[in-house]
Amino acid sequence: MKGLCKMKSIKYYMKAAERRKILSNRKEFYLDYVCRQTGWDRAKAKAEMDLYLEQGVNYRFYVKKRLWCRTGKKLEASLANIRKDSRYDKTSTNKHARLVAEESGWSQKKAVEKILESNLYTECSPRDYYQFRFWEKSIEEQKQYYTKGTVERMIMKYNTNSEEIAMIRNKEKFAKVFGDLFHRVWFSNRKLTFEEFLKRTEGLSSLICKPIFGTHGEGVEKLAVPEDMEGKRQLYDLIMSKPKSLCEELIVQHPELAEMCETSVNTVRLVTILDNDEIHYMYSVLRMGTGGLIDGYEGGGIFAPVDVTTGTVCRDGMNLDSEFYQVHPVSQKPIKGFQIPNWDKVLKLAETAARRLTGVHMVGWDIAVTENGASLIEGNSESNYQFAQLPYIPEGKGVRYKFEPFLK
Repeated sequence: MKGLCKMKSIKYYMKAAERRKILSNRKEFYLDYVCRQTGWDRAKAKAEMDLYLEQGVNYRFYVKKRLWCRTGKKLEASLANIRKDSRYDKTSTNKHARLVAEESGWSQKKAVEKILESNLYTECSPRDYYQFRFWEKSIEEQKQYYTKGTVERMIMKYNTNSEEIAMIRNKEKFAKVFGDLFHRVWFSNRKLTFEEFLKRTEGLSSLICKPIFGTHGEGVEKLAVPEDMEGKRQLYDLIMSKPKSLCEELIVQHPELAEMCETSVNTVRLVTILDNDEIHYMYSVLRMGTGGLIDGYEGGGIFAPVDVTTGTVCRDGMNLDSEFYQVHPVSQKPIKGFQIPNWDKVLKLAETAARRLTGVHMVGWDIAVTENGASLIEGNSESNYQFAQLPYIPEGKGVRYKFEPFLK
């Protein structure tokens, strides 16, 4: 019995030592990053970061919110966001621990402990732990996954220009920079006269209207453009009454994609990294609507991974509830094996867009495929990394190996 207790004690201290080493290495990583970004020496960087640590802001949040370059109201807003994120992290841990406990048979206390343990080794979020079914995997198997923490490291390395990040998140500013790649009419509802509205909508039968700062397809509307002047005036008044919005000519997608689901424009999400002036296509998915206007899975759509070399859908589709589809639930068209038309033009468009940015080099591009080519919809400086891995959950496969060379 004494021997058994001694072995448990040794294991406990070894694990505690390993934990301290991991946390120390992580702390050093953040310190080195701040030194590179600011030009400070390590003593100054540590002193500045420790001041915020005393206020409850850990090193990760200090770096994530780039507090060294925040002052005044921007600093106050960042600190408020950190407090909000911290509350969300606690809520998310409890929420996903309950879900894990239900599926694993563990107590919620054990589920919380396992989530925190996994975070130590893999930097996963509670949502990662649940979605990737980490309770079924060893720590070594979990390390094969691309998790929230590793995504944040990639963003820290490749997306450093805060002005460009803000531009990407603002649909109007994004359109001004990338509008020539849209291949469609667009305009915002700010300072738009009725005469300008008539010119922009001449010959159009429909518009897509979306909030300038909207995400996940929220607030997106399809609006018919009337033929009579009174109807046009009413549409103009409606658009001008909305919050800041971007209006665009309705994209006519390639007929083969329309056959998959005709109610939505079914788009490609293609993630690129521009490293040392070389473009890398990291992963891609085809997003498909299921009868509504939106193709994103947050709006009830489904998605399927695409071979970035060939443009062929290489797995079955799936939705947010992890339900898999061999055929599209509306059109009954087979999903796996579908060849996305004009794939060479999709790749070229993404590269052209990626090379236009100077300080944001990891982007998820949303692209519509048309009969004659491809049209850019928007960019995402924090692209959904779950897309790349969720379809492979039944096989227990992660894609961290694809990003490992870029994490160095």
